[in-house]
Amino acid sequence: MEIILDKTTDTPLVHFAPGLLIIEGRSITEDVFGFWTPLLNWVESYAANPETTTRVEIGLEYTSSSSNKLISQILRKITSIAAKGFDIEVIWKYEEDDESILQLGRDMESICEVPFQYLETDTVKQRSQKITIRRKKNGEQFSITQRYWEAIVRNGHDQEYSIISKEE
Repeated sequence: MEIILDKTTDTPLVHFAPGLLIIEGRSITEDVFGFWTPLLNWVESYAANPETTTRVEIGLEYTSSSSNKLISQILRKITSIAAKGFDIEVIWKYEEDDESILQLGRDMESICEVPFQYLETDTVKQRSQKITIRRKKNGEQFSITQRYWEAIVRNGHDQEYSIISKEE
């Protein structure tokens, strides 16, 4: 059994499958319990019969304190199976120069039973990537950065545009 939730402006991408748990993006949903409780339930079920090795990858861009509490519950539950002899690998990804997300990872690690690996990601290059978009309403074309496109998506205006090309 696996869970796949697409990334939205308020919730992260989640992919939970036996042996692999991925959380990436922003978690600022107002319905924290509605979003995270089914995921915690999945982890509790998985922890009862885990794979020999489990890899956890977390790459948060921004998260609310309410989300942090539930993420920490998920991490504590999944890392507790290490005491039963199972291998747990936690990779905490953070953007270059994002000290708050790095510190959040260190805080989460301090309450878990396994050491984390920290992976600095270079998103500056990705966010400066050029994208050409077309406004659907009148056909106007614009060349913008990936970072600006992410702001358009976050604000819910992406349906007004079509992506024509992305710089490789």
